[in-house]
Amino acid sequence: MIFLTGDVHDGIKGTLEYEKLGKDELEAAENYVKILSKYKIKSTLFLNGISFKKNPGKIKELLKFDVELGGHTYDNFGKMNIFKSYINRKFSGCIYGSSFYQKKDIEKTRKAFEKFGLKMSSWRTHCYGSNEKTFNFLKNNDVRFVSDLLGKQKPFEKNNIIHLPINIPVDQNTIEYGILRTENRNPFASCTKGRIRPEEWFDILKKRVSENEKKGAASIILIHPSTMAILDNFKLFEKICKFLSKYSTGKISEFKLK
Repeated sequence: MIFLTGDVHDGIKGTLEYEKLGKDELEAAENYVKILSKYKIKSTLFLNGISFKKNPGKIKELLKFDVELGGHTYDNFGKMNIFKSYINRKFSGCIYGSSFYQKKDIEKTRKAFEKFGLKMSSWRTHCYGSNEKTFNFLKNNDVRFVSDLLGKQKPFEKNNIIHLPINIPVDQNTIEYGILRTENRNPFASCTKGRIRPEEWFDILKKRVSENEKKGAASIILIHPSTMAILDNFKLFEKICKFLSKYSTGKISEFKLK
């Protein structure tokens, strides 16, 4: 079974996505879900809580489609920079920051969902920046499903949280796109690494998904709407969806441990 996810950010200045798409990525997300709808593919989009306040109309457009919305921090850790990153990692053990900050940020994001009439049952921390404290705060905010680990480990449950590790190479971390500049190495700029061509990545995705299907294992995939928009205006994404449409798909909150 396929669990396709996408991360949708309020604009992060200095990134390729911000330069190309503007202040937020919701328009790209709308184009993304329109293609998913064409191929009858379910999905989960993780987005910032601040998006509900800044762009309620665009959120309403997304909700016309068969998509689940999950939390992705309130605003990408606020005004993050290299110094703040260093401080967070040194004194808090993770990029997400102190326990106090994490608790308030998760609560603020949940409340943004609730004001919009939505329950925040799934979550992915920006930059996968969680630690064990994060998971405890998420549990206390009734989040049941978290997908911010990377690797081939199987989904598992721990302390009432079901973890769905992303087990297919992530587009932004794998595909060569845009112009690879010095600032792209900055962990708070674009995740572009300039590794392989898009079609090579697509071949890997197809192979991994086919292997998982043969083993009866779920494929947890992260494909960013912004990446697909910038890369080739969703041409590759359309090919991916055509391939994925052969399989059963689900939203993150529909996952069931065997």
